[in-house]
Amino acid sequence: RARDLGVDGIYCSNHGGRQANGGLPALDMLPEVVAAAEGLPVLFDSGVRSGADIIKALALGASAVGIGRPYAYGLALGGADGIVHVLRTLLAEADLIMAVDGYPALKDLTPEALRAVSV
Repeated sequence: RARDLGVDGIYCSNHGGRQANGGLPALDMLPEVVAAAEGLPVLFDSGVRSGADIIKALALGASAVGIGRPYAYGLALGGADGIVHVLRTLLAEADLIMAVDGYPALKDLTPEALRAVSV
């Protein structure tokens, strides 16, 4: 158990997914990771490319969401200003989704806020 080991939180990441082709998407496993964390904070960062991805991760129980590639892309294209632009864009999109879909606060984002899409 994580708490018994003195762990303060869980970091859920596929680190770019380069280790194994055909693995389960980290987002699909997030609810199980949150359940196994038994109340510990869970930071999620796999495949986050948009404000919608942030909303999905938070609704599935992530305590915080990290980004990797968008941050790096912003840095490569515009330096510090590029990073600021990327972060503002992600936050604006997440804020817009919450407003349009009727979720006034982060606490209102629950798994019931999502609907599975069949392919």
